[in-house]
Amino acid sequence: ALTLLMKALDELDNPEQRPNGLDLSVWEHFCLARRNKMDIEELVRCKALTLAEMQAFLQRRIFDDEKIKSEIENIFQELTWLQEEKTKLQLNLTVQFLLKQGQVELESTEIPDYTDAILINKSVIEELNCIIMAEGEKKIASMVQCKDFSRGIFQLEWEHKKMRMQIEDLDQKARDIVTLPISKDRQLFLTMLNYDSCVAHNISMMEQTLCLLDKLHRKNVKNCQKRIKELENRISLKDQANYELSLQLKEMLVSVSERRHIFEADDTQHVSEKITRQRYQEILKQKQLRRLVKEEEQQFEILQAEVA
Repeated sequence: ALTLLMKALDELDNPEQRPNGLDLSVWEHFCLARRNKMDIEELVRCKALTLAEMQAFLQRRIFDDEKIKSEIENIFQELTWLQEEKTKLQLNLTVQFLLKQGQVELESTEIPDYTDAILINKSVIEELNCIIMAEGEKKIASMVQCKDFSRGIFQLEWEHKKMRMQIEDLDQKARDIVTLPISKDRQLFLTMLNYDSCVAHNISMMEQTLCLLDKLHRKNVKNCQKRIKELENRISLKDQANYELSLQLKEMLVSVSERRHIFEADDTQHVSEKITRQRYQEILKQKQLRRLVKEEEQQFEILQAEVA
């Protein structure tokens, strides 16, 4: 790019490119100034590129520096934690002591007074322990036996209750059987020995009674038919008598209606006279009331005049 630029400047610095009427020394001075300007711009551009590279390098170094600082801080924290753990492990030591059987760990560091202490042989302690274990096993066995016995009692009570309930059920069934209604046929079947012969005899007796009832029924039917004929004759006679009575009734109704018209005419005249009398009395009452009103008005006017 620089070579191309220099070639272009060489072409531009050619005296042929000089404007008309311009002195050659001035043109050369102008070309030199232009070339210096281009060199300075190129130098500035190069410096700007180097500056950008330097800034990018600086940013990378700053980032790396911060990263290294954070790593250093983490390492210091881990180092302090390790030191604390080391001190804890150095100070908080767990020491195991193997104590023989029978020895008791004392809470205080003071040495107790063993003047009243008694030394007992280990075999005596073991015998006492064996006795205690045997007594404990006996007690457990007795408790188990008591538990089984109480369980047996509960089972017997349950069976007793069950049997009592069964007895009550059987008694109830017996009472139901006693109070069960039994018909006469069942009673005969249960009491009589020759039940079939008795049934046959009853059937024959019932057949005879049915024959008698049939004869009586036929006789009653004949009597009823005779009675029906007699009643029909009576009905025909009654119908004829009713017809004659209806004719008489019509004649009587006609006469009654005529008499009713006559009586109604007489009653209307009497009623009209009564109404006229009542109206006359009312007119007289109205006249009397008007007269009284006039008198009252006159008295009222006289009183007003006196007050005035």
